[in-house]
Amino acid sequence: MRRVRDSIHDYIDLNSLESSLVDTEPYQRLRWIKQLGSANLVYPGANHTRLEHSIGTCHLVTQMAKQSGVPGDEIHLVSIAGLLHDLGHSPYSHLADELPFGKDHVDVTQDIIKESKISDIFNSEGIDTNEICELIKGNHKYGSLISGDIDGDRLDYLMRDSHYTGVKTGVDTGRLITKMSFSDNELVIGEGGLPVVETFLTSRSIMFPTVYFHPFSRGAELMLARATKAAINEEKFSYEAFISYTDHKFLSELNSAGGLSKTLVNNFEKRKIIKRVVSITKDETEEMGLTRADIDTMESSIAGKLDIDKSEIFMDIPPLKVVPTMKVKILKEDGTLDYASNMSTITKSLYEAQFDHWRCRIYAPPELSHQASKIAKQELGI
Repeated sequence: MRRVRDSIHDYIDLNSLESSLVDTEPYQRLRWIKQLGSANLVYPGANHTRLEHSIGTCHLVTQMAKQSGVPGDEIHLVSIAGLLHDLGHSPYSHLADELPFGKDHVDVTQDIIKESKISDIFNSEGIDTNEICELIKGNHKYGSLISGDIDGDRLDYLMRDSHYTGVKTGVDTGRLITKMSFSDNELVIGEGGLPVVETFLTSRSIMFPTVYFHPFSRGAELMLARATKAAINEEKFSYEAFISYTDHKFLSELNSAGGLSKTLVNNFEKRKIIKRVVSITKDETEEMGLTRADIDTMESSIAGKLDIDKSEIFMDIPPLKVVPTMKVKILKEDGTLDYASNMSTITKSLYEAQFDHWRCRIYAPPELSHQASKIAKQELGI
């Protein structure tokens, strides 16, 4: 037994199997990957890692499994899946999502599990590697504990990210867990837990515009993504090598790549981040007919009129669905099931409310921000 002192959950006990997984090389890599990527440029305390989040997720899903009636001889499957669910994250956490090639981090996680010492540990313990992978993907009777609308992953990162950024949200996790149960292999919440569900979903919708898509850290992420694409396209390192890096190894490799990659990463490290010069709403973006297919043309046009290289202009059109449709199911007192969105005006309104904060943005070098703003608005016709 190993006892870990966690900043969010206090003491977390890991059994011998969990400890052996934590000690593997793929897992220790998470110690050097920040949970929130470049968000520490805005929130200086946001230096927590994927490793501590994964241990916290293991802790929460174990509690959730016990509360919701998972048989004792199967709880270890859930805890292991919670422990390993983030192994495939790239340096700076979600940076790989900004690249036009490669795999989803969940697919990378499966590859790591199957091709590393972790698979050997599973074989020696009689654990089905494929079953753990299916659990992580959510394709399992207990998959909603790991990958669902209210799962251990989301519960932990909301609490942890709020704590380290200082953005106060507040979710009564203990109360929520006591109201969990399974119905037809689906995690449901007892009717008495509906107010906590509202708080959870509200907190999540607050964190997206405030932290996860903050315009400054988003600009920094765009810089790293462009630096990465340039290095890979110039064969300075491969995509496969990139996803195996830690944060500090990644920055070092970008610096060694030279050219545009070196320029961007040096500016990133000095906090010389591109400046937002235009920000338009979802409705405005749709009225203009702008899509991701227009990004290259728009960047080139603005850069040409500024007489600078195209690589210095960045257009960002984030995913339109930041918060998924609210599919949390409530077990009513009469024994029937209904969606939380049908029972709560707050929950129902959150899906549309997310778009109030969605923005398409254009970024430029800070010293050209005023001129770039004028030109970008002319290009957009605003």
